[in-house]
Amino acid sequence: TLIDSVPDIAHSVNIMLTQLNLQAVAETEVRAWIGNGAAKLVERALQHTNDNFSAAQLKSAQSLFFGAYKDNMARHSQLFPDCLSTLEHFQKQHIPLACVTNKPRQFTQPLLAQMKLDGFFRALVCGDDLMTKKPHPAPLLHAVEQLAGQPQQGYMIGDSQTDMETAARAGTGAIYVTYGYNRGISVDDYQPIVIDQLKQLIQLFG
Repeated sequence: TLIDSVPDIAHSVNIMLTQLNLQAVAETEVRAWIGNGAAKLVERALQHTNDNFSAAQLKSAQSLFFGAYKDNMARHSQLFPDCLSTLEHFQKQHIPLACVTNKPRQFTQPLLAQMKLDGFFRALVCGDDLMTKKPHPAPLLHAVEQLAGQPQQGYMIGDSQTDMETAARAGTGAIYVTYGYNRGISVDDYQPIVIDQLKQLIQLFG
């Protein structure tokens, strides 16, 4: 929703594939695989290039990807349009914000810092902080608790079916951003507020 990391993710995927003596892929292909976490991304990359792989090979590939991404996580990543100005608006209005992600903390904190976003969030819940990840409601509910709020007072702003399901299960409002990594999956059943640009949040919340 905030950072377009696809160029660096794609580069890291291709480093992994090269190390496995597999054919590199285009960034557009990697963009279509994003969603449901890094482990699933690696699995989809292997399925695309080598449909016959073992659990051990998958685990090795995941390790190679994580190593490559750690070294390349913010080289070409960019903020989505209106990201910074929207966050600055909410900060000036003293509206508490949390970042809830399935990305491991070892990647999330450095990425937010390098993109100069870490100062906007009063709470950060990463994929390895709790026993469960989105779409389980626990990460979102934990963030709401850290903000000293109630679920019905908050909104989950996300770009995937996973985010919308998380909001529904946690009892928060849901706002769906159309430009993200949802792989064409409909979120209509969750009846979210739909926006095409982050700056529309300013109008929504006045």
